[in-house]
Amino acid sequence: MKIRIFLFVLVILVAVVGYFFWSLKDKDLKLIPQNTDVVVLIDVKKTKEQYFLDWFKNPSQWFKESGNKVSLTQAGVKIPDYIQIFHLKDTAFSEWYSIFEITNKDDLLKFLKNQGFKSAENSLYKKDQISVKVESSRCVVGFSNSGFNERSRLILNSKNKNFYADQLINNTVASVSYFAKSKIHNFAVYLNDDNIEIKTKTVNDVFSSTVADLEKQAQFLQLHLDSKNAKIASEIFCKGVDDSVQINSIAAVADLEMVNDKIVSYSYDENFNQIEKVSYQKLVQPNYSINFESWEPQKLWSRFQDKKWINAQNQFTAIPFQPNLIEQKGNEIVIRSLRNQIEQPQKLSGSYVFIRNSDLLVSLIGSISKSEAKAISDLDYVFYGNKADYYEIKLKFKNNKLPFYLR
Repeated sequence: MKIRIFLFVLVILVAVVGYFFWSLKDKDLKLIPQNTDVVVLIDVKKTKEQYFLDWFKNPSQWFKESGNKVSLTQAGVKIPDYIQIFHLKDTAFSEWYSIFEITNKDDLLKFLKNQGFKSAENSLYKKDQISVKVESSRCVVGFSNSGFNERSRLILNSKNKNFYADQLINNTVASVSYFAKSKIHNFAVYLNDDNIEIKTKTVNDVFSSTVADLEKQAQFLQLHLDSKNAKIASEIFCKGVDDSVQINSIAAVADLEMVNDKIVSYSYDENFNQIEKVSYQKLVQPNYSINFESWEPQKLWSRFQDKKWINAQNQFTAIPFQPNLIEQKGNEIVIRSLRNQIEQPQKLSGSYVFIRNSDLLVSLIGSISKSEAKAISDLDYVFYGNKADYYEIKLKFKNNKLPFYLR
């Protein structure tokens, strides 16, 4: 009996000591270029730990084959304890990068080939929107093809910032850090069973009631931004509107609809008489209403005219979905679609953006890869919210028996 107790204690002790040494991490972050303004940090060991716990709690997955899941263990690169994905100052919002140290170049090239990457010039490999620049000791991964060749060269020649992981992440699987002039703004990332949350750490439940109200409504898009968030949105998506127009708030609502688009073409018969041919194609078009509230609406209107976004028919041409109408109503400028008019819903508390998934969304976006279409189809909605110094982004996935890690 004593021997059994001794063996049991020994096994527990070995497990505890083993876990202690396994959980030790190299917290020096050496792969962040000097001109970085945002970093996404992923705690690899904590991610593996959470994956194992979810796997252990779901016996149905114990003997299931892994399928086409990609393993990086034999990719010819060193996987650090913290994967560092960064965005560079003065680059497009979609341009993100990461650096890895190469342990075996032949294994890396074999891995890229097996994953469907095509070789391009100057040790460059591409697949869909992902590009990889391979050098002797390091490789740069880019999640956008735009300007990647030049950006990767600058990244590899750049000096690096000196950070310690505890400055950017605290007991979560990942974090997002924004480097402002005066301080670092850190946001915690939580991977839950059916959603991903990126938010300011707080014990307060700030947006649950707002999200619950939005979930009950059917619109594809609902948006309300105060002046601060309107400025952030214009900096990311619209460089043509500056601070001088003094936008107080933006409210928008939209739905998607499949419509028959009329196509008129002409041909000639054997006597050279013109023959009109009419055909139809199905297109996805949004019905929308957008309200800009400004302390100086005439100044905003003039700015739109200077950018040649208003034509002679008072249509707002910066939005490609026509027909629409732009008009000034008091201190508001309103842009609305004319085919099927839609009314603004009641505004909720705070600034928020709520985008609900739709079967028509992939058709609206256009040409995308199968993996991108699958990722979109798995989403239920995307939410962004801000009140004072609290920020939250939530990606909610459709119902599934399995938690996020095992899907």
